[in-house]
Amino acid sequence: MATRNLVEEQETFEAGISQWQKMEDATIASCDEILEATDNKLVTTIAGIIKSDSENHKMVLGVVKETLNGTITLTPDELGELSGLLDKHRDLEKESVELAAEQLELSRNFVVNHLVSYLLEDERKHYMLMHQLNDFKKKLYPYA
Repeated sequence: MATRNLVEEQETFEAGISQWQKMEDATIASCDEILEATDNKLVTTIAGIIKSDSENHKMVLGVVKETLNGTITLTPDELGELSGLLDKHRDLEKESVELAAEQLELSRNFVVNHLVSYLLEDERKHYMLMHQLNDFKKKLYPYA
């Protein structure tokens, strides 16, 4: 049962999501080509990161489609049972952000700075994702 009016121009939106998934497939294939073409640890690390991110992006885009079709839901009870675990995890991500920022300040190596900067942004992303789950709690429990 598809839910309508969840996005503007739903057919166009859904077509865009499908196109995006195909682009992620192309990115994954491109990364595979790079990984096969070199043994350079830095290049394979970066190509591997991008490949993994694109695999995750494709999975998230699938969840977007399922959400629009009404097959993905989140109930107050489900979120309530996880509340303490989610808060604990958010605190871990905050500590990771702080530690990564400290490490970045200590490094003077160009390559290390870029890699640690990448990790810092990824940890910030994780922290933001955990905050989004907290926002879901607020939407489901408006008086909490």
